[in-house]
Amino acid sequence: MENVKIRHATILESDLNKIVKYIYQTEEFPGGTLKECVLWNKKRIESEFYIQVAEIGGEIIGHGVWNISDEPDKKFIYLSMLQVDGNYQRKGIGQDMIADGIKYARKNNCTEAVTSPDTETGADIFYRKLGFVDGRKQYLLNIDTTKYKDYEFDKIILDKIPFSAIKERKFIFGKGGEFSSRFIWGKHNEEPPKPSDSDKLTSAILLSEGTYIQIIHWDEDDTGVLIIWANSETS
Repeated sequence: MENVKIRHATILESDLNKIVKYIYQTEEFPGGTLKECVLWNKKRIESEFYIQVAEIGGEIIGHGVWNISDEPDKKFIYLSMLQVDGNYQRKGIGQDMIADGIKYARKNNCTEAVTSPDTETGADIFYRKLGFVDGRKQYLLNIDTTKYKDYEFDKIILDKIPFSAIKERKFIFGKGGEFSSRFIWGKHNEEPPKPSDSDKLTSAILLSEGTYIQIIHWDEDDTGVLIIWANSETS
């Protein structure tokens, strides 16, 4: 589509406010108040996420979130979000945003681009048309545990998982649909908390053989998510 500008977002307040305003118009749950959403996006830009916007006449009509995940077996770019305003869909804007993201990936020596599309909306069909192929599959595994039981094993309790785990450990188990070690690490170890996280508890441990385990637990409904960065020598 003509007159569409795709660019890298900045941490300027005017830019962040425009992005957040767009997010609030398009997402059912954008994650907190306007101020908190601004801080959340600012933190990602400062952490070298590629926050991408598509504009027409200075008005944002598309938004993408990419991050480079440099893991033990490969360095790739991960697309966690791609949105185009409903009034501008099916005009090639999403395709142009994908092309821009892949150009950024090649510039940064990434070997591939990865995403996890919503199959219920048919987004997977869109990505296949652009050359994406089925790769890593996700499975939902529910684990029953004994509440408050002290499981005895050699471990070191940590405040958070160190950033070095992304490069040094194999990301083998995580939150559904999020296949980037860098993305999931930032979400639970780096980004500002949101109001929805008020009852969230995060525990991190280092096992004796070098594997990191992080448990995200929500008190309200007594559920949790297990995230594992395994020592490549033992996984």
